[in-house]
Amino acid sequence: MWYLIDTGFKDPYFNMAYDESLMGAIENNETVLLHFFNFKPASVSIGYHQKVEQWLLNLEEKGVQWVRRRTGGRAVIHCNDCTYSLVFQRDNPIIGGNIIESYKRIALGFKKAFEILGIPTSIQRGREKTSGRKKVPLCFSATSLAELTWRGKKIIGSAQFRNKGIVLQEGTIMLCDPGSIFPKIPEMATVKQACGRDISLKEMKESIIRGFEEAFSIHFEKFKEDPLKDELLCKYSSKEWNLDGSIPLDT
Repeated sequence: MWYLIDTGFKDPYFNMAYDESLMGAIENNETVLLHFFNFKPASVSIGYHQKVEQWLLNLEEKGVQWVRRRTGGRAVIHCNDCTYSLVFQRDNPIIGGNIIESYKRIALGFKKAFEILGIPTSIQRGREKTSGRKKVPLCFSATSLAELTWRGKKIIGSAQFRNKGIVLQEGTIMLCDPGSIFPKIPEMATVKQACGRDISLKEMKESIIRGFEEAFSIHFEKFKEDPLKDELLCKYSSKEWNLDGSIPLDT
């Protein structure tokens, strides 16, 4: 059964705690949870292994909140975006498999979603060559295997975390430019840029739902449970977790 969840605009700590909580709600290999969520105030999520650098602290002084994700990868800006997560078992018959296999299968659903909006995309076949280039700490500055591009620019960024056979994949689509307060990313494509018009958050979500249903011949049902675990909310809002990825002693 495929379930749909939309928690709307929440702070970054709630969003990350909710996503990890969803990993405990997977009952069997047929269960898939698609979670839409957004950030208020404007935020940045950094990858699990990523270092906290001065540019991030400078944004914090300007009112931007930030959180360390459980998934890997580089920092993602959350402003004027559509962010999702998928939670499922590794052996799910439709989107399961090893990391590369599941990335490729999930990419087909998003490719169909972009087609519905009139945006032709390509699935990256190999890792982008970055030798000789300075590593940039932002996700959209480099395209990884099985991610989608538009005219050579990255249009969606995703990362996974796996634990005890359960997969959490989180990803972000930028609807339009996040604003001058954030670093510019020349390698990133926004949906507005690719589509040639403004696409609302609602329209983007609807295209993803329809894209997945058509690509995989499935149907979404509304998820009615409340899986949020208080201890995870404490973890993601703690300095210990966000500064170095450690788990607070009181959780």
